[in-house]
Amino acid sequence: MASKRCKIHYRRLRRDNGQFPAEATLSKAIAAALKAKLPDRTIIGHAVVNRITSVPRQEEYKRLLNHHHVDEHYVFGDMCLFLPGQLQALLRFTAEVEHKRLDDVLKAFDIAEQKAPDGTEYLHGMAYWLACGDHFYMIQHVSIPTKAMEEYLTWLLRDQAGVIGHNHFVELQFEFDRAQTGDDLGDIRSVEVGGFVPETVSAEPKAVDKIVDVEEKETIGDRILRGFAASKKILVDLLGDVGAQQIIDAMPDEAALEVRVNISYRATKRKITKEFMSNLAAGLRNIAEGEIRIRGKDGEIKGEDARLSQDMSVKKIREASSLLDLEDALKQMLEVHRRFLYDGKITDTTDPV
Repeated sequence: MASKRCKIHYRRLRRDNGQFPAEATLSKAIAAALKAKLPDRTIIGHAVVNRITSVPRQEEYKRLLNHHHVDEHYVFGDMCLFLPGQLQALLRFTAEVEHKRLDDVLKAFDIAEQKAPDGTEYLHGMAYWLACGDHFYMIQHVSIPTKAMEEYLTWLLRDQAGVIGHNHFVELQFEFDRAQTGDDLGDIRSVEVGGFVPETVSAEPKAVDKIVDVEEKETIGDRILRGFAASKKILVDLLGDVGAQQIIDAMPDEAALEVRVNISYRATKRKITKEFMSNLAAGLRNIAEGEIRIRGKDGEIKGEDARLSQDMSVKKIREASSLLDLEDALKQMLEVHRRFLYDGKITDTTDPV
């Protein structure tokens, strides 16, 4: 069976601002939503029409959680985007030669448009996803980025199923790949987006400093000088002849002159705050591949994309198809999850596989 090289993106449910109920993981909340009953007593997971919703600000488009599989430790599915009644452009290979000159027929094919057969709709995009605890993996489509999944899951869990509160919502942020950026955010000097450092990460940024100046003091030398002549010379150099003599005159007869010299410097060091890095990870989650890079303390740009992801070969349903085999897509996503846990790239093992 033919396969396709796919990038499996890692995302993680954001909880640091209380926007998701503490008692439920993301995968358990999705599973509960699919089992929930609507007022007409139909179960959401049993009827496709219960899982169709409009796209915010593009109400004519529809999103749909289509295939899905619920396991004790994870939930897997695909997400479809379609436009009811959409026309598809077609090349018409045949032409009625008697109505056209041969030269016209040879220059170009006619272009026609056609609706999908009755009972079907053209897919505008399709993405595959896996939720394991609060960990979330996606094989994205250009029309179904992370923001689209956040909007859909918020609608499904909150508005349709009511398994999270009316003030809760789903936000999926990426994680920086620690293999490239280092184990500590302090190793990061700047985050570059398409070659530029972003100024803000959201429409309503929090009132926190993005970059702070930290005053550091480091000692160059610490020396104790014993001996009257050497100590007096130091005092004279520091305070002048009069000031040095005043100190010497005030000394008791039995005292020894001791001068401690501590030479140091003060400098400001620019550090990116962890709160800003967290907001950055959330706000830049939809940037295209390769657009986010990290500049570390060694001054070098590390890697083409600092976000955590893994390229995997996934089987297609047939040679010329653009659709992936669902069982193999699930298998490869679970394998990526296992690798990330084993390699220590992700540390929260809630609902491990």
